[in-house]
Amino acid sequence: MYTAQGFEFDYIGVIVGDDIVYDHENDCLRGNIEGTKDSTLKRGKANFDEYVKNIYRVLMTRGMRGCYVYFVNKEVENYFRKRMK
Repeated sequence: MYTAQGFEFDYIGVIVGDDIVYDHENDCLRGNIEGTKDSTLKRGKANFDEYVKNIYRVLMTRGMRGCYVYFVNKEVENYFRKRMK
């Protein structure tokens, strides 16, 4: 569920699922439409990559004091960790 846009919380928890994956060749993240269960997102195949990244960006910026993140895909977790140092 990603209905947090427009709301602010002290803390937020986000589970990053299989709808975003690490692209080794280009050293970036890309959307994985096969990994989503959201039927609305599946209809927008042309813009899926942009939409899924924006959803996570919005979710991760709602916590005013902190954000807890769990990554289903450990390669995506490593991508984030490298950029946080």
